[in-house]
Amino acid sequence: MLNFQRLELKDIPLVRPFLTPNPQRLCDLTVGGLFMWRDLFHNEYALAADCLILSMHIFESHKAYTVPLGENREEALALLEAHCQELGEPLVFCIVGDQDLPLLSKRYPDFHAISERDYFDYLYEAQDLLELKGGKHRATRGNISKFLRTTPDWRFEMINEDNIEAVCEFAASIQAENPQDNTTLAEEARKIREVLDHMTDYGMFGGVLFVGDQVAGFSLAETVEDTLYIHVEKADTQYRGVYQMLVSEFMKMFGDSKAIDFVNREDDNGDP
Repeated sequence: MLNFQRLELKDIPLVRPFLTPNPQRLCDLTVGGLFMWRDLFHNEYALAADCLILSMHIFESHKAYTVPLGENREEALALLEAHCQELGEPLVFCIVGDQDLPLLSKRYPDFHAISERDYFDYLYEAQDLLELKGGKHRATRGNISKFLRTTPDWRFEMINEDNIEAVCEFAASIQAENPQDNTTLAEEARKIREVLDHMTDYGMFGGVLFVGDQVAGFSLAETVEDTLYIHVEKADTQYRGVYQMLVSEFMKMFGDSKAIDFVNREDDNGDP
């Protein structure tokens, strides 16, 4: 039986090498995606045949597993099959990208895939978000213009030791306004604070939008090869167009690079 262990912050150095490369550009297979939600989904990990396998509770009755990450995937799958058989549980996979489907279909002829739209990633071309050209971005450009007209006293900074406490206070104020019975938002807030306290461990960076001396929004992200993964976007919606402005300025600071081809924003909030 495989030895699954609870995923903890200290495990980032062990896990990170298995997450690169990430050719399918899945946010759930990044340090931020895995570790920020590790407690909500009870993430565990095991090493098998020099591969990393992750388990998580996304179903009430049983665990789901990632396709093994590493070179010896067939051998690792055999070990995982034996593990589930010994437990008397079905073998169910999660976080399966298009490039993994042929492997699973060949090994499991009766295998079938289910798409969960709520968990779709939203992948953008970096230049598209930088330039905001064309009719599809007309509303975004309009909202940015409204922000600039109505909020002249603004600035955008990289999160650093001089402003991180203000960002932490703003994040806490956002959480205070959330419904008290929303466990997902509460867990997200705890992990946002963890990231802000351990930016180096997470390998993340961030930007903060100020209006006057007050934080109006911030974003946290990481890069893996040619993709920028934006894991957190929080803003004060009393400012019209604040999310569009936040994304635009974040892209100018962190996405305007020949090394960045794509941006994964995890989900689609409609901004921009």
